[in-house]
Amino acid sequence: MEDRIKVAVAGVGNLVNGLVQGIKYYSDHKNQDDLLHPKIGGFQIEDIKVVAAFDIDERKVGKDLSEAIFAAPNKMDMVVELETTHVIVQKSPTLDGVAETARGELKVSDSKDVDVVKVLENSGAEMLVIATPSGAVQTAEMFAEAALKAKIGVINATPTPLARNSVWARKFREASLPILGDDLQSQAGGTSFHKGLLQVLKDIGVHVKETYQLDVSGGLEGLTTLDFDRRNYKRSVKEHSIKQALDYNFEVAAGTTDYLEFLGSLRIGNYWVAGKGFLGQPVTLDIRMESVDGSNGAASLADAIRTMKIAINTVAKGPVSGPAPYLFKAPPVTVPLAQAKTNFEGFISGKNGF
Repeated sequence: MEDRIKVAVAGVGNLVNGLVQGIKYYSDHKNQDDLLHPKIGGFQIEDIKVVAAFDIDERKVGKDLSEAIFAAPNKMDMVVELETTHVIVQKSPTLDGVAETARGELKVSDSKDVDVVKVLENSGAEMLVIATPSGAVQTAEMFAEAALKAKIGVINATPTPLARNSVWARKFREASLPILGDDLQSQAGGTSFHKGLLQVLKDIGVHVKETYQLDVSGGLEGLTTLDFDRRNYKRSVKEHSIKQALDYNFEVAAGTTDYLEFLGSLRIGNYWVAGKGFLGQPVTLDIRMESVDGSNGAASLADAIRTMKIAINTVAKGPVSGPAPYLFKAPPVTVPLAQAKTNFEGFISGKNGF
């Protein structure tokens, strides 16, 4: 089908697992009441086609994508039966893709590195999703450079500053290519929930003083972010994003506190908020939330891919800032939650620009 959105993915983890299963699931299930955006730019989720994939783990490299997404250390359950995709996972350069804390879980393939640019060009991909581990800055930048050379757009699902970095923004602008990012925000994930919770409290007259969002998970991303430097970087991005929910200063702590392998793809988040209401009296909330990392992230990624297709069709150049705050934790420009939603809906409906 010529009207499919052709996508390459860098990093075949739980996020890509959720995307690939989602494409098949919504091809089979025409009742899409559980989707926030059944169509974006005239495209449905089943219109997305993954045409190239990269990873470094020997259990994924050389395998068909339909098989590789279930290979360890991935842990997302099989929701639908998949057909062979005929997309073979290619070995990309390792660079800084393995955190010290994850060395026992990853098994780096000894296959020869492919020429990423040539693979992208030969695949016919029109965009590249960078879904490599958090904190792997060299790896994310290598893929961004490859996308520029292959003349395709980029969706940066990682915290590495690309769309919000002036140097990279200029590179994509000069190449007349769009870039959307940074740090994908899961649709029903912890950061989205936390920001929404704080906004509700403000709207009902509670002045927030302190809050935390601390979670544990069984996914590789949770283990990776236990690396000291990567954890601090990831936490700073999350905390900055949460602070944008309110227009006054308050104390916030947010991040992964431990990796529990037996949780599998589950993430358990604990949210605590302390504030004051009428007569200065205390208001405290203590909430627990369980979610599945892969499917949560894939819901936002499916929206981001279709949003990027609009940007490509309208010849956007550089960072696509308008819809980014709705989809990403660290966009080039931050706006309040309600405004982010309005801007996103305006962009996908064609009412707002980039």
